[in-house]
Amino acid sequence: MIKTKQHALIISDPQLKAKRVFDLLDVSETTRRDYKYRIGLFLDFVKDRGLNRNSFLEFKRHIGERTDYTVATKNKYLATAKIFLKELNRQGVLPADITQNIKTFSQSKKHKRGGLNDEEISKLTAMLRELPGNTAKHTLKGDYKPFSLNKD
Repeated sequence: MIKTKQHALIISDPQLKAKRVFDLLDVSETTRRDYKYRIGLFLDFVKDRGLNRNSFLEFKRHIGERTDYTVATKNKYLATAKIFLKELNRQGVLPADITQNIKTFSQSKKHKRGGLNDEEISKLTAMLRELPGNTAKHTLKGDYKPFSLNKD
């Protein structure tokens, strides 16, 4: 339900209509599929509460309290809702962009895995030296080189 000062608009089959909104976006099919999968959480959130100027902020606080999601997952759900709401505003369905000035969750680490440490590089180098034949040795050396933090 979308509430305005004048009246409340009830949307039948919001999941299907939300998926149609994503069909209009200029994104890859993989991204579109991800949005369609994740929008359900936001739709369930506003189903009973209605949609108002603070819905996006309230949704952020709601998922922020969840302990079963990582920060990255929370940000994916938040981004999906944000893109959905911005598109509704762009199409004239919503009179304002209610996502303005609401930040994403901060992540302490940007990369989930670091590069190889010195000990791992040494072990890998020793294993490569033991490989028979020049072709296999040179191919593997070229493949593992980008993971090294060393410049040699």
